[in-house]
Amino acid sequence: MRLRLFRQKAFRNLSLEAFHPPPVPFAVVGGNAQGKTSLLLGVHLLLGGEVRASLADLVRFGEREAWLYGEVETELGRYRVEQRLFPEGREIRVNERAVGLKGLWELPGSVLLLPEDVEVVLGPKEERRGFLDRMIGRFSRRYAALLSAYEKVLRQRNALLKAGGNGLSVWDRELARYGTEIMAFRRRFLRRFLPTFQEVHRSLAPGEVGLALEESVQGDFLEALEQRRPEELLRGQTLLGPHRDDLVFLLAGRPAHRFASRGEAKALALALRLAEHRLLWEHHGEAPLLLVDEWSEELDPGRRKALLTYAQGLPQAILAGLQTPEGMPVCSMAGGVVLCPGG
Repeated sequence: MRLRLFRQKAFRNLSLEAFHPPPVPFAVVGGNAQGKTSLLLGVHLLLGGEVRASLADLVRFGEREAWLYGEVETELGRYRVEQRLFPEGREIRVNERAVGLKGLWELPGSVLLLPEDVEVVLGPKEERRGFLDRMIGRFSRRYAALLSAYEKVLRQRNALLKAGGNGLSVWDRELARYGTEIMAFRRRFLRRFLPTFQEVHRSLAPGEVGLALEESVQGDFLEALEQRRPEELLRGQTLLGPHRDDLVFLLAGRPAHRFASRGEAKALALALRLAEHRLLWEHHGEAPLLLVDEWSEELDPGRRKALLTYAQGLPQAILAGLQTPEGMPVCSMAGGVVLCPGG
């Protein structure tokens, strides 16, 4: 997939009106606070990606809304994607037809690598679990719907636990039904993901890596809920289920969030995103757009070379940073505007 045109209004600190990206892997180079990250976030959001910032924080200060527009070329044809962003939500159109966010996931989309991805490895388990859920959701609408249903039941059940527990049995059955399927989805996905993750990591760093899903439910979910009910009533919250589980990265069999160095964690995070990209490529039959912010940050020369080699083998990729990568066309960015050679 290639991005042919990107337009915006009032998105963060961007000032560009129209950007025609080179139809090949290229770099965007500029100083700090010149708009490089905003450009990548805008493109990623436009193509259906999720970002950490709230919608209100993405709209330029003093403006009521932001607008994003792009034209992409895929093996199935060209698509025009448009989004209007408000603090309370957004409106999405594909080829002038209103769609939901999940409608964008029919396109190959993009994969965004950010410096803070290292927190998926080193941070709290909520970071790892959230990453896993978002990634599986890109491959399965069913999984995204299950998560939504599970979270609604979880809120109802927690409210009942705080109110004394009358009527919990009905919500126990619902929570167990959705939770059991979510856990099965995770196990199946990780069996598919692990070999790709290990292969990508081998190209970046030596050493044995693995993934372990630490589940808070052992055996039958409904029986486990019944056994923990006294403690849950005392504490007023659901103490086991997919919302309490953890995805653990392993280095030589040891949990990376406890034992990995910063450099090792960076390599794991990079392998994680590139494996996600490869799996989406396989899933859609064509490569998503690869977006890399601060492409050289905290990477030694060997890992930089591996990242550049991967990016240069794609139809299109955007690597942003302070340094100029070798062997790529370079666009400069200053004051929220991108300037590329020849236009």
